[in-house]
Amino acid sequence: MWMLEYTHCLQHPVGCIFYGEWNKGTRLFAYSYVYIEGNGHKILADIGHDNDSTNRAYHDVNDLVDYQYPDAVLAKVGVRPDEIDTVILTHAHYDHAGATRWFPNATFYIQRRELETSREVLAQSPLFDSLTSALDPSDVDLLGKLAESGRLVLLDGSVENLLPGIDVRAAWDTHTKGGQYVVLRDHEERPWVITGDGMYSYENAEGIGQSGVYVSIGFGGGSGWDCIRLIDEMVKATAGDTNRLVIVHESATYERNPSRVYDDNLSVAELVLAPGEPSRIAATA
Repeated sequence: MWMLEYTHCLQHPVGCIFYGEWNKGTRLFAYSYVYIEGNGHKILADIGHDNDSTNRAYHDVNDLVDYQYPDAVLAKVGVRPDEIDTVILTHAHYDHAGATRWFPNATFYIQRRELETSREVLAQSPLFDSLTSALDPSDVDLLGKLAESGRLVLLDGSVENLLPGIDVRAAWDTHTKGGQYVVLRDHEERPWVITGDGMYSYENAEGIGQSGVYVSIGFGGGSGWDCIRLIDEMVKATAGDTNRLVIVHESATYERNPSRVYDDNLSVAELVLAPGEPSRIAATA
């Protein structure tokens, strides 16, 4: 399993990462997705956005830099976009679900509630636009078309063993109304949690300055209570090992795991390998 950075914001407001931490400056904020390989499957948890689409406007307004398309990002671990057979979307925001066209052979999974509530809130524009700042209407339309064609499966709550060793768990009324996260069991049966946007930082779980006090993310449309409950649920799902939280916006994920920074200024973290699997990020001469 690898976490693949595809762009980043060099000065992201801390108040977006931690609720209540207003006027506390900025920090590096990664934008990543997760590649999983095993049991005959090539899987992505989220897919990032597509700068050849209307996503580009969201990229620009968020001051993102060093963007790379999925083919260049996946090539770092020896995979092509057309080889991906499964995509699990944690939610419908542009930076997680915008690059659907790159994966022509994949079956996609999202919560039915996420698609329906995304449509609902977009229909309330402009009064509800504060809830749609990361939601590209074109992405929602494309997800609907994928559902109509049978390539997007709409889930109704948590699913154990969606694929062997991989569960999806509903995260409703948190960052979005119908989100989900992923629990993966590795070859040693250790649980890893791909948090989606249930967390932006290890400190959401470990506490600011390692205080031990959960703190919700600062950006979302759901319940603060449910966001804290979700953090607790995900920590417990790792059996309390917060190093097995895979947090796609957390640049420190690349510091806590074996990783490599490439010439494009983007990183790949190698989270766990199957027995006998050689590293895919080792520098070559």
